[in-house]
Amino acid sequence: MSDPIIQKTADAFTRDLREAFGDDLVSVVLYGSAATGDFQPKKSDFNFMVVLSPEGIRLIKKARKLVNRWERARILFPLFVTEEWIRLSSDSFPVEFFGMKQAYRVIEGKDVLAGLDVSAGDLRLQCERELKGKLLHLRAESLLGRGKPKAVRTLISKSIVTYASLFRVLLFLKGKPVPGTREDVLTAACGEFHLDLALFRNLLAIREKGITYTKFELEDFMDRYIAEIDRLCRHVDQLTTV
Repeated sequence: MSDPIIQKTADAFTRDLREAFGDDLVSVVLYGSAATGDFQPKKSDFNFMVVLSPEGIRLIKKARKLVNRWERARILFPLFVTEEWIRLSSDSFPVEFFGMKQAYRVIEGKDVLAGLDVSAGDLRLQCERELKGKLLHLRAESLLGRGKPKAVRTLISKSIVTYASLFRVLLFLKGKPVPGTREDVLTAACGEFHLDLALFRNLLAIREKGITYTKFELEDFMDRYIAEIDRLCRHVDQLTTV
């Protein structure tokens, strides 16, 4: 872990957990942008999965006093789970576990993801459900934003991260290599599924680089964005797992 900010945050978080849970702490796993090339020191949040023993998970309130400190460090929603929960939930959250397994770092304890299998069939089903559900959300939010540039930029910034995660899954299901960064994922997915690469690069630039566009440009982006995701949903309907 070469980034000193990431290392410092991970070390401090793990130290807090050790003090709070002691031997009931099974594992601390860092995943998300801090485990890939997408991390931005002043913008990105930290994603951790904390694995506790069955006794430890019942005493989760021990972490209550630490929440404010974690929020200041941009550790907003750490996942507190047990090994049994992971084992029984891979079919319920295949996309999430797939994303974790693509890039993660074990900060403390056991590698709880090493032997976890995620079914291609479960992945395809959830991916289709997520794509179609997010498309409905995208349409609704674009109407509620009423073309206000700030609202549209926020919608794009949040949704492009979700779609990049789903694109990773789709590339895997097609038997293609899955790149590490969002930009490379979007490039590969647009090539594979014949999507508008220039559009998705512009959408990503709004989030990653803070590039601003006119109200007219943003509305045009949204119209094309919705049309491209709708077309992708139709493609996924026909997708068979490899």
